[in-house]
Amino acid sequence: MLIRLLPDQEKNLLIDIAELLAFSDNPVLWDGKTYDELTADTDLSNISIQANEKENELIEELKQSAGITGIWDRSIFSRNADIESRLVKNIKALSIHKTQESIARASAAKIVLAELLESQDEFRPETPKIMLFEMFLVALRDGVVSTIEQELLHEFKKLCKLPDFIFDEIKERAEVLNSEISKTISLVLE
Repeated sequence: MLIRLLPDQEKNLLIDIAELLAFSDNPVLWDGKTYDELTADTDLSNISIQANEKENELIEELKQSAGITGIWDRSIFSRNADIESRLVKNIKALSIHKTQESIARASAAKIVLAELLESQDEFRPETPKIMLFEMFLVALRDGVVSTIEQELLHEFKKLCKLPDFIFDEIKERAEVLNSEISKTISLVLE
């Protein structure tokens, strides 16, 4: 939505962060199995994150809004950042039981967020606000912001030094927009 207002480098950073938000609260898989499906035969070193088709569509829509269409060459647009593999690397450092805890998972995702932001030059004043608004829209995709997503949003606020009142106002605007979009879709599909 507002991603078009960002310079190309910041568009790509926002897409990386949106992917991190999308992946961060998805179930962890060991050898393709969820925590409840683990057996003695499961390869515990083969960790991945379960894909979510709606989230993939949302990221694709964000890329289209940013003007990034077709095959997305991560080496050009994203400083060789593979968000899922970075997150998986941090999750591997957790015990199997800790991967089920929101705070531990959020900590793993916060490390990736900090790495993404530390390589970034100084932002223009409006950039973190635009990014935060888009991040809220991604987090609200299923109607509720998960604990892990909340932690990441607050970490972004902290790292970008955004005041609480700005954070709260942007959150409120994103929730109102998300609600209006949901109402409109319901009305159209009646």
